[in-house]
Amino acid sequence: MVTLFLLLCVTMGWAQQTAEEWFNKGIGAVKAREYEEAIRSFKETLALRPDHEPSYTYIGLVYTMKALWDEAIEAYRKAIEINPRNPQTHYDLGFSLYKKEMLDEAIDEFNRAIALNAGFVSAYQALGAVYAQKKMFEKAVPLFKKALELSPNDRTVHWNLAEAYSELGKGILAADHYYHVAILSLRGGDREGALTAYEKVLPLSSEIAGILLGQLYSDKNLPKDSQLPLPSEAPRDKDRQSSVVTGPSPSKAGRLWYTVPTRMNVRKGPSLDSEVLGQLNRGSRFRIMEEAAGNNSVTSWYRIEGESGIQGWLCGIHKGVVQYETLPGL
Repeated sequence: MVTLFLLLCVTMGWAQQTAEEWFNKGIGAVKAREYEEAIRSFKETLALRPDHEPSYTYIGLVYTMKALWDEAIEAYRKAIEINPRNPQTHYDLGFSLYKKEMLDEAIDEFNRAIALNAGFVSAYQALGAVYAQKKMFEKAVPLFKKALELSPNDRTVHWNLAEAYSELGKGILAADHYYHVAILSLRGGDREGALTAYEKVLPLSSEIAGILLGQLYSDKNLPKDSQLPLPSEAPRDKDRQSSVVTGPSPSKAGRLWYTVPTRMNVRKGPSLDSEVLGQLNRGSRFRIMEEAAGNNSVTSWYRIEGESGIQGWLCGIHKGVVQYETLPGL
């Protein structure tokens, strides 16, 4: 009886060790991009340890790299059955569902990933991308803004937020974020990326395009014979009509500064009849956080946050006259 017990212990120990060896072999095969060998090794691991969650997640990863979405979805779901509290697996499953255009199911998985990890930047970004694909830009914006709050120098998030604002007709806010993409691109040595962002800014805001043009021509990597379109060729602050965006404000690092050439009132609401909360003195700096509904080339209101901390609504265009100036924000 004792001999049988010892034999059983040795056998169990050998099986566990062998499963680990198969798993490590699979990891090595993934690193070597030997994907078929990797899948075989992970399946051998599962034959010995059917509840081995990492093997399922790695099988899902391999199928993801091979763009075999059905197989990836099946593997990730099995991993979640074993451990439903892994936010990365929910994200990976959501990504595979997104690639299969199973958008509503992808939304559910990205939301689960966020519920398990409130700081999961990629999950906010991906969830926003799904809503954008569904043309639900009002839902996409707050998610991109949250991702930007967590990762303020992420060019992809800035770009996606700019695209969403542009779709919503919020030209100034879109231009702000395209500007940020351009500056980050220059800092990273990506001149082509900066030029692409400049071309997006140009039809939205001549003021911001003018500032960015100076940055582009001062960049040492820009060829001297480059000929860029001039901001004067662009309409002034196009597409201001919009509804108010709700949701968390983007990081201050991701926005441009503006200034006023004269003292101006900051009001509780977007109306001259609204209560005055305070004033911006001449030269005071502020950031635009939202654009009001019904903005046009004659009258436009913006919810602003002043450098002094004051928040409220400012009449940025009155009787067709722009009452603010743009400053570089970086």
